[in-house]
Amino acid sequence: MRVLIVAKTRMGGGACIGAITETGKSVRLIPYNADPHDGANREYEVGDIWEITAEPVPASELIPPHNENIVVHKKQRLHTTKDTKDLVSAIELLMPPKVGHPRELYDGLLQNIENGRLHIAKQSGIPSYSTTFWRADQPLTLDIEKQKPRYFYPTENGGCTFTFGGFQEPLETIPADTLLRVSLAHWWHPEDKPEVEKRCYAQISGWFLEEEMQEEQKPFREEKLPPSQTLTQSPLEILQNVFGHEEFRPFQEEIIKHILKGKDALIVLPTGGGKSLCYQLPALIFDGLTVIVSPLKSLMHDQVMQLEQRGIRAAYFNSSLSYSERETIMRRVTESDIKLLYITPETLVKPGTLLKLDRSNVSCLAIDEAHCISQWGHDFRTDYRELVSIRERFQNAVCVALT
Repeated sequence: MRVLIVAKTRMGGGACIGAITETGKSVRLIPYNADPHDGANREYEVGDIWEITAEPVPASELIPPHNENIVVHKKQRLHTTKDTKDLVSAIELLMPPKVGHPRELYDGLLQNIENGRLHIAKQSGIPSYSTTFWRADQPLTLDIEKQKPRYFYPTENGGCTFTFGGFQEPLETIPADTLLRVSLAHWWHPEDKPEVEKRCYAQISGWFLEEEMQEEQKPFREEKLPPSQTLTQSPLEILQNVFGHEEFRPFQEEIIKHILKGKDALIVLPTGGGKSLCYQLPALIFDGLTVIVSPLKSLMHDQVMQLEQRGIRAAYFNSSLSYSERETIMRRVTESDIKLLYITPETLVKPGTLLKLDRSNVSCLAIDEAHCISQWGHDFRTDYRELVSIRERFQNAVCVALT
């Protein structure tokens, strides 16, 4: 069968792919031999037309309202629709959108809890589908106060929100009448509140605006200024008073002075050569935050524990943390209460993380174990390939790669 890809949302290290068949049926593409959480499905792009060989997931394995899953055994990309108008026309022909208030969605079964988040619950009824299209009658505004970005729809009694889980760069405002793809997330409740009923929260997974499909011309990058510093002690004094070493190892002092001038660096040192100090010490001098991209959760934990033992405000941010722990860390980041933040590439590239970092002062971006970019970035951990866009996003930060 032929399918048109209409949505791509984040699912672990991979993607959840929504498509429409030639008969107007909504389907979600599941690879037969891989788990999207482990990086699968990233090859699909919105606007692609694929020829696939697939079979429905057995009814006994479906968990309503997610009834659209099909298992893909073979696939071939046939064409990519680059014109947004053509793509929108195809979607509206095959799967006409709902129009107006959110109550028009999901047979009127959406509920609004105390913080405004729209969801469905078993007690109130479950729709027979989880994906739909919508043209809102009001503009939606971005809210990034919580860990995941949300879009706010105004109502007379306080408004309601949709979580955002797509790959697009979040817009401050989505204009009214924009074609939106809306889906229901998987059943969930807070890890620390097992007594709370599970819910499927409504999320916006993408939108279709004409300018989104156009090639954006990148602005000319002027020479950047070095990050601001609060230099109360010399690097040698910090080495002795904070890190407890009497003198630098070979090349460390030259590298640190280079970084403090705001110059990017590729640092190649032997094991045990003291690579970590080359960004940890400048992090204490820079006014802002140093973000360290690290491949291993165990390595993050050990590094943070060692820094905290020296009285340095550091934290790690990855999928091993509970929802409340992640909320606390991101609040500390935006309040400038952390000097070093260790993070996996998969967590760093999420829109919610980037929007929080936009509100902080990122002085340095350090990529630890940088050989992972070439060893893993092509197929195993593809988010390593996104680091170039992170570098462009934080242009005034010093960029340091270490291996």
